[in-house]
Amino acid sequence: MATGQNINTYFKGTWHKGNAAVISAADHGAWLGSNVFDGARYFNGVAPDLLAHCERVNNSAQALMLKPTVSSKEMVDIIWEGLKLYPADAAVYIRPMYWAIDGDVSAIVPKSETVGFAICLEEFPLAPETATVRLTETRFRRPVLEDAVHWAPKRDVRNTELTEKLDYMKDLYKSASDHDKIVSVMCGWHDEHIHTEFLSSEGMNRVWSFQRTLINAMVTAREASEVVSYRTRHGGEGGLELIEDCDLESLGCSAKDSALKLLTAKRAPSGKMPLIADRDLTGVYIHEALGHPCEADLVAAGDSCLDGKLGKKIGSDIVTVIDDPTIRGGYGAHPIDDEGLDTTEKCLIKNGILTEYLNHRETAHHFGIKPNAGARAQDGLHHPLVRMSNTLIKGGTHRDLDELLEDIDHGVYACGSRGGQVDTGRGSFQFAAQEAWLIENGELTTPLKDVSVSGLTLEILQNVDGLTKDSRLAAPGFCGKGQTVPVGDGGPIMRISQALVG
Repeated sequence: MATGQNINTYFKGTWHKGNAAVISAADHGAWLGSNVFDGARYFNGVAPDLLAHCERVNNSAQALMLKPTVSSKEMVDIIWEGLKLYPADAAVYIRPMYWAIDGDVSAIVPKSETVGFAICLEEFPLAPETATVRLTETRFRRPVLEDAVHWAPKRDVRNTELTEKLDYMKDLYKSASDHDKIVSVMCGWHDEHIHTEFLSSEGMNRVWSFQRTLINAMVTAREASEVVSYRTRHGGEGGLELIEDCDLESLGCSAKDSALKLLTAKRAPSGKMPLIADRDLTGVYIHEALGHPCEADLVAAGDSCLDGKLGKKIGSDIVTVIDDPTIRGGYGAHPIDDEGLDTTEKCLIKNGILTEYLNHRETAHHFGIKPNAGARAQDGLHHPLVRMSNTLIKGGTHRDLDELLEDIDHGVYACGSRGGQVDTGRGSFQFAAQEAWLIENGELTTPLKDVSVSGLTLEILQNVDGLTKDSRLAAPGFCGKGQTVPVGDGGPIMRISQALVG
């Protein structure tokens, strides 16, 4: 829309007289609006903050996923060249602009590499000095990023040199490998800074950021033909402070000692018996066997053993399960879900009664309820799914492990997880523990290996008869479901009166 006179247009490397046609009908910017501009002024022989205006239009292009093709300084030079076409006393409106020419395979997202650029100079007089202005309020305004949430780490991982990260891994490696029967130690590191900007057709405009940091090791021991491995992890939501505050020597030594114990461990007994699970295995059970059936998309698809059980008793009175993405430090923590909703604690089971499913907008509409911020996506290229975050059982009344052991004549204490299988529809599961001990007359005796635990989710929930008071997240992990996202899980040490062990 030309509002002034004497227009000159810079396009494809040269100045053109008049309001030149620069956007084609099929350009992405024409039919999907993927264009940006910035307005500057020239008057009395000066162009105030011209460089800042040019920098802003380049920044705006990048925010729209367009790759700027002209540097800010080059843009300034081109504009001054164009201003020579006007009298020295002219008042000129300056408008540099970008637009997308093509879209990606979705047609919705602009292709960053095919970008149009133009500058429009339009002679437009300033208001006379005698003019008056009346100010008023309006509900119309520029879009802004609202409700920004930044979980700042104590030590930003982005400022950490690679050599420092390697030094931490070397410390873990040294402590874990200090034995002649340890034949391999593989150490790993993962950190990320997540910055998300979310805009929706509803007018939602949000931004949030946080970090995750993780260190891990796989320790392998060998004696004669016997080869065993033990995995350890440490990390969560936060920066380098998570690693600094960890006793890496103790972490490595503990993993080494566990691997060495497995070399001489006995085969596990088989059959139904009392089982005590450490907080790692408790967390894995809650996540896999219970958390996934609580995901409303699986419920809606008829692939959950919890379909139709809202408000019904499905577990022991002492079982209360939450999913809480607001637990700072948990590997599954995040302030806002991937549909722009503030995250909050969700109580899935309260005193044995199923009270809530995890859901997002689509499943909430399906069930006629409000979404509870359960939407997570692997990244911006994936559609959000209903996912867990930090999932754990709340603590009970038992003082510690020793108190849980007192009443058991013959059973198994199992720790950690080597993976397993879950059938969410049937409500069955099978997990393998990393290490275990035989329980005899209330005492831990013989180390065990190759321990698996299987059963029906709802039956196990009914058989939970003891929980320690201290409930906290265990080792960080990742969850699949077609997309991989970081999660936390854990709880107290849990006693199950009867479980199938093999």
